[in-house]
Amino acid sequence: MVKPKAKGKKDAPGNAQSHIRARLDYLYNAAIYLQSVANPHPPHSPPSPPPVNQPPDRNDEGEDATATQPSMRIVPHVVASGMEAAGQDAQATTDHLPQLSRVYMSQMRGVSLKAQLRLPVHVKRSFCKRCDTHLIPEKTCTHEIRNASRGRKKPWADVLVARCSTCGTEKRFPQTEKRSKRLSERRKEALQGQERVQEKPTVGA
Repeated sequence: MVKPKAKGKKDAPGNAQSHIRARLDYLYNAAIYLQSVANPHPPHSPPSPPPVNQPPDRNDEGEDATATQPSMRIVPHVVASGMEAAGQDAQATTDHLPQLSRVYMSQMRGVSLKAQLRLPVHVKRSFCKRCDTHLIPEKTCTHEIRNASRGRKKPWADVLVARCSTCGTEKRFPQTEKRSKRLSERRKEALQGQERVQEKPTVGA
């Protein structure tokens, strides 16, 4: 008698959807890498270029000063043109990286929807659902704690608001540690409490 083959588990490494999960991981990691390369510094503190046309600290008089004047006029000009060309090439190279990162993130979402695979919570919270931008604090998004209670007297009403810097979409995450239980869990606890009350022996028996 031939035994039927056992079906693979849902989360087994060799199941039919392992290649889809590997594709999702690749697209997600590629999007993160491209966005990190495109935004190496926060927008409020851009890297300062080295001074090019800065005059010398001390003014020497005589033949030494006159001899160094031609070199100070010509050499910085050549270096400045080379630095500007390199900066333009680097800017042109990194301009399309955020758009490519959003394309990869959009493809990841499309693959997960088509394959009906749920993304982990930390993955869903790491990108904007409107423009597919990878949310990096102080680079592509801003974080703010808001409390809508009167006078901010209710600490359990704190909400973390992540605002996307690309499209302005806001995502809200409650910061309460204790969350309300589900209805099924509350019903189970109520039934267990009733069973315990019924099992207790009466005093007059």
